[in-house]
Amino acid sequence: MTVITRALRAELLRTANDIRQRGQRAGWVVERIAGAICDELPQLLPLEAWRLAYGWSRPQTIAGIQALFEDENLVAPPVNSSMLCRWEHGVHPPGPEYGPMLCRLYGVTPETLGLPRSSAAIPPRRPGAGYRASHWRRPMTEDQYAALSALRESVELALEVDGPAGGPAARQALQAAVEYYALRYSAFPPAVLATEVHRTRALVGPMLRRPQADADRIELRRLAAWLSALVGNTAFHTADHAAASIHFGTAARLGTAVGDHDLICWTLGAQSMTACSQGKPQQAVELAAEALEYARTPLRRAQIIAWGLLRATAALGPSHRSEAERMMAAAQNEMAADPHGDQPGRFGFDAAELLLHLAESALLIGAQDQAVTHAQASQQHSRHGGAGWAAALIVQARAEAARRQYSYATALAGQVLDAVPAQSLRNTTRVRLRALDQKLLSVGDAGIETRDLHDRIAALPALTTVGHLSDEPNGQ
Repeated sequence: MTVITRALRAELLRTANDIRQRGQRAGWVVERIAGAICDELPQLLPLEAWRLAYGWSRPQTIAGIQALFEDENLVAPPVNSSMLCRWEHGVHPPGPEYGPMLCRLYGVTPETLGLPRSSAAIPPRRPGAGYRASHWRRPMTEDQYAALSALRESVELALEVDGPAGGPAARQALQAAVEYYALRYSAFPPAVLATEVHRTRALVGPMLRRPQADADRIELRRLAAWLSALVGNTAFHTADHAAASIHFGTAARLGTAVGDHDLICWTLGAQSMTACSQGKPQQAVELAAEALEYARTPLRRAQIIAWGLLRATAALGPSHRSEAERMMAAAQNEMAADPHGDQPGRFGFDAAELLLHLAESALLIGAQDQAVTHAQASQQHSRHGGAGWAAALIVQARAEAARRQYSYATALAGQVLDAVPAQSLRNTTRVRLRALDQKLLSVGDAGIETRDLHDRIAALPALTTVGHLSDEPNGQ
């Protein structure tokens, strides 16, 4: 075995990261990125190459292994970074209890990872069902739905301890609730999450009406602001744009009052995305430009470029293709420069969503092949049956229809309707579905599959909205 010095290994890791960034910019799927790393860096074994292709750290990979054991209701055997390092460097192979989970984590066969055949009999990966750091969990169970309401109940119990003005326990419970809602936003139908977030935020107003120390009041207003941002997002995904504007406005005002630049940036970006969805590209560009002034990280810059500048520019059509492609490259470069990789907890943006925006923008500027590639890559980064997966599959279907692959486009849309409950289909995905339906019907001589898809889309029940506004703590 070739001895690799610490300096050489650092150089190999930098080169592998460069290959991943290059692949992401080109819209490669993870399998192709892993293959390129193996080809260009033969000193690295496949097991390490696949982790680097996903951009995961060793702790993230270990978390994924442990989550898979939990999904099988099994106690995870001990595993740590040193063990994974030894497996990746070929000191010895992972044991039979670990090999199958590594194959499932990366969605490949033992041979692909260079593991012994004792790791065989791994269920094949469904197309688009690859694992990623922020979606290792299966769809939420009834117990997890109960956990959603338990967050609000925890805040209520904390108020019983702290008193009506709240205190450390109440603020800690609110912070935990915000983090939970953000991390698991896509796991619930928008209306279900909206109801709980409304109820939790309604507990903050009475607390703010009580005397508070200045630092405590600032923290409560910050938490109320992020809850307002979440409520605005759920309103956007249920097509209640008037309510979304109100809640985003509340979040922006509170964010400004407490000096939370990250919140201001996110909220302006969300307002830009809303304006773009309403056919107001100039307003979207102006909001995005303002948001960029508050963007302090590569992640946020990638997010704002994709949400506002890129979407608004691509919406102008093929005549703006070169400008849109420059923005696509800029967003990818910023995302690739993010030092934390594809980690959860980033409040509404990750590699899967970036790839989705790249795919949709490519479709709008007439680059159908590029749209298909990005959409497929987005699916590989998304949980099968989740909101992001559904959106990416419909964007791919629209691109396939643009390439005159009408039967394939119809079949892809059918997969979404089969896999995702109607109330979990966000309005953004419904808009994409209707656009696909119009395209398929416009080609003439629609077959039975196309007519059946049209009937299924027409029969979708209206999205449930919350139907009322909770107490807005604007002036508290």
